Amino acid sequence: MGGIIIKKIPSLLVVLMLLLTATACSSKPFTFSGETDNWSAELKVTQTNDDYETQEFKLQYKGKDIKSVGELTYYIETNAGGFGESGMKLTKGGFLIGKDEANPTNAKVIEDSEVKLTVEWNGKTETILLSKN
Repeated sequence: MGGIIIKKIPSLLVVLMLLLTATACSSKPFTFSGETDNWSAELKVTQTNDDYETQEFKLQYKGKDIKSVGELTYYIETNAGGFGESGMKLTKGGFLIGKDEANPTNAKVIEDSEVKLTVEWNGKTETILLSKN
């Protein structure tokens, strides 16, 4: 009888390790979005149980003449700080996609955070408040 228990221990350890790995890798995503007459924006925040965070950003120009936008600058502000880029160009579909990652030592975005996006293009500036969906 003791031999059966000893033979099952490695199998139980494998199952336990798989459960721990699956739990450690699970994530908690939440999304903020907003728009103006010219722009539509979305920020998807994914936080994992191991304290990493990814912020994926999508900006879309709502106008018809995408080439008229030229180069643009965007900056996103949250409770955890901000990120952005300048000299960016839209895709043919009028999109700009960005991404920022935070490691466990960085501050994290909280779900009820106020998110503010500023877009600058062709001498124009718009600020969009993104609300949690």
